[in-house]
Amino acid sequence: MAELHASERQRARRFSCVEALHLFVVAHAALHWALRGAGLNSYGFASTPQGKPFLIDHPDLHFNLSHTRGLIAVALGADHPMGVDVERLAPPQTYRELAPRVMTPAECAYMAAQAVPEDRFTQLWSAKEALMKATGLGFGLPPREIEFDGPAANLSQLPPEHGAPQDWRIWCQRLPGHWLALASQTSQASQTGDLCLQPITLTPQDLLSP
Repeated sequence: MAELHASERQRARRFSCVEALHLFVVAHAALHWALRGAGLNSYGFASTPQGKPFLIDHPDLHFNLSHTRGLIAVALGADHPMGVDVERLAPPQTYRELAPRVMTPAECAYMAAQAVPEDRFTQLWSAKEALMKATGLGFGLPPREIEFDGPAANLSQLPPEHGAPQDWRIWCQRLPGHWLALASQTSQASQTGDLCLQPITLTPQDLLSP
């Protein structure tokens, strides 16, 4: 907790669930670890009117966080907006209840034909959340206005004010018990190679400032 900025500690104290509190603190401590690794030792946070945080003195450096039980993700990069999301594999009941609300008819038909439809649901949901976060709108961009197709979850449709589908690069990766997705806006998305994400393990000592 001591590694966090005052505004982050204030947010952390609002959690009533201990597990959620721990995930929040560790995720934000990992963000500071990544920023130190990028050579930043002094920086401040602010948020857009839609609630997306950014670095006040480094507007060209973009970051995003996600966490769920068993996994956190920190995305950090230059020049292009990005969003990241990690999701635990959804149980069948969650898939059945949520799919009609957040997936398009074509996506629902595709996942219903899969041997494990809840796995496909979790993949697409993580991809949609990553993209929604990258735009800075979050749920201000309705998930049913985004559509993915094919086994690799290729972006095929989104509102035109956010650019063409080919202006976005979406990476999805299956991890044990989880799906991880990263969305980045770039005019050279079609020229970007595949990204293989390698999870790392951090100890509490790693997250402390030297």
